[in-house]
Amino acid sequence: MKLHVHIFTIALGVLLLAAANPAAAQSKSRMTITEIMSTLKPGQWVQLEGAIQRDLSVLCSEVQILTGDFLDDDWGVSAVVRNIDRMKQEAQILRLPIKFKKDTEFQSDAGVFKSLADVKVGMLIELEGTYLKDGTFLTKEIENESAKLEKKPKLKDEIQAVGKVEKVDAAKRTITLMGITFQITDKTEGKSAVK
Repeated sequence: MKLHVHIFTIALGVLLLAAANPAAAQSKSRMTITEIMSTLKPGQWVQLEGAIQRDLSVLCSEVQILTGDFLDDDWGVSAVVRNIDRMKQEAQILRLPIKFKKDTEFQSDAGVFKSLADVKVGMLIELEGTYLKDGTFLTKEIENESAKLEKKPKLKDEIQAVGKVEKVDAAKRTITLMGITFQITDKTEGKSAVK
């Protein structure tokens, strides 16, 4: 009897949540590879995740189609720093050059992290900013996420990116985002809030 009451209480809570906020109760629907490739269009906002390959392409593990109002500086990327050019005042993730504004906000839970001088090769960083037409990422905020590497060392070979799709090649099953080629495989998971 207690189990039935508990299940009823949970179901009632979910129904009340749905009635109070239908958007919060909406779950993302799963997509097939065919649906992913036929749905995605250049200019559409997505979140892509995957494993970085030796040729600096990415085997895409997850595609999430995003909905909502996005601003030009809502782009994001999280990955390990591959290179730093102190003369140009730039860092690099894969082949993506990262530029810093004079008022870029530096954040870290541990240690000193106040300027480009504190950014190191091999550091896991999370960026927010704008992807520019010249193929560079202008960051407004950078966070040192390196502490996560201790618990999850595989993150050093992964990337997560949020932005507008540049190109979709259905024949090759690739999506280009911020100049980075994400290869769709049979294991890629697709999610969409769009019905």
